[in-house]
Amino acid sequence: MAIFWGILYECWAILVESAPYVLFGFFAAGVLKALLPEDAVQRHLGQNSFKAVLKASLFGVPLPLCSCGVIPAAVELRKRGASKGASAAFLVSVPETGVDSIAITWALLDPLMTIFRPVAAFFTALATGLAINRLPEEVDAASLDEAKEPGCG
Repeated sequence: MAIFWGILYECWAILVESAPYVLFGFFAAGVLKALLPEDAVQRHLGQNSFKAVLKASLFGVPLPLCSCGVIPAAVELRKRGASKGASAAFLVSVPETGVDSIAITWALLDPLMTIFRPVAAFFTALATGLAINRLPEEVDAASLDEAKEPGCG
C-alpha cells in the first residue's frame, strides 16, 4: 500500500510542477485560435509546392492538437483545398509539438530539449510533405498492370 501512495504522491507532485506550463500552453493556443483566421491558413496551403509545405509545417508546430485531434483538422484542410503535401506536413508537425507539449517539455526535461523538439518536428514535417508532393497524383489499376514486369504475377 505504501508503494501506491508513493506513486500517487509523485504523480501529484509532477502535476503541480507542470500545471503552470500546461495552463500557459492552453492560453497561448487560445490566442493563436483567436488571432489566426481560418480562411487565411487554407488559402496559403492550396498549392502543391515547397512554399505550401513550408507554411503547413510552420502553422502546425504551435497548434495544441493531439494525434487524434489532428486527423479531422487535416481532413478538413484537405477538403477545403490544401495540397496532399501540405496536409501531410500538417499531420506530422501538429502532434509532435503543440504549445502545451513544448511547455511541459520545459517543465519536465530541459531547455535544450524544449528547443530541439519543435525544430525536429518542423524538419520531419517538411521532409514528409515534400516526399508526398513527389508522389504521383493518382494511380489507377491500368497503369499498375502496364508497369508490371513480365513473369511477375
